[in-house]
Amino acid sequence: MFGRTGHGGGIIKRKLFLSVLLLFGLALVLNVNFASATNVTTDKAKPKVTSVNPVNNSVVLSDKSKKVTIKVNFNEKIKSGTGSVELSANGKSKPVTTTVNGNTLTITSKNALSTSTKYSLIIHSNTVTDSSGNGNQLLRYTFTVSPISKAQMKDGISRVQSFYNKNNRLPNTVSFGAKKITISEFQKIIATQGLKIYTVKSKAVSNSNVKTVTAYGWNSCSKGWYKTGGTWKDYCPFCHSYNCLTYNPKHTYEGEWTCSKCDADFCNCGRCKASGSQVYLVKA
Repeated sequence: MFGRTGHGGGIIKRKLFLSVLLLFGLALVLNVNFASATNVTTDKAKPKVTSVNPVNNSVVLSDKSKKVTIKVNFNEKIKSGTGSVELSANGKSKPVTTTVNGNTLTITSKNALSTSTKYSLIIHSNTVTDSSGNGNQLLRYTFTVSPISKAQMKDGISRVQSFYNKNNRLPNTVSFGAKKITISEFQKIIATQGLKIYTVKSKAVSNSNVKTVTAYGWNSCSKGWYKTGGTWKDYCPFCHSYNCLTYNPKHTYEGEWTCSKCDADFCNCGRCKASGSQVYLVKA
């Protein structure tokens, strides 16, 4: 009898022990899960652009119309979102295709893009998202398809300006090696970069209220170097602006006058520094 009672009491004790152990384990699991949940950091950061190729405001060299591909790299892996990509020129939309691979968004024009033209690209918000669903911010980007580089544009402008100053007219074409570009096409090309040729004749200054400016420095527009300078009307003979001359803002060794309106440069002797130019500042 006592043995039976002892055996039953042992079973009860074991069941009680197992129940306590089960409750303890459950409490431990719940506590771990709660702690894990409270330690989770929610990703709210938007994917950021790290680079664009070609870079913003770049010139894509091409002698003829061509398809253009732009690669936009982000700081994390991305996938396609709900936003869109918009390519346009002169107010007209151009169709594109987009693909996403890893952290790169690739945009390609469906059709060949005309040369001598500046294009605007808009990557709208949420065009791509990261693994947490965070979308990108809106991105604006421009590029130009051109047969010549920006450095060549500036070189061509200098030569055309010199020709105009000597002959009082524009040349028919502008040459770049074996390549010849008509003057009208050249003007269209440089306009994409906000550049132009000044075709305004110098004229007498009669404004009695115009200020005068004085400076002396090295003569850099003729053979030999010697000190020169003088006092001039604060007036630009190219763009006909008054009170616009600034001395040596580009920090040249010899010093020069620069028009703050049209960026024309003049030697200390007063002559325009464009090669072959015979345009001078007006003596006071």
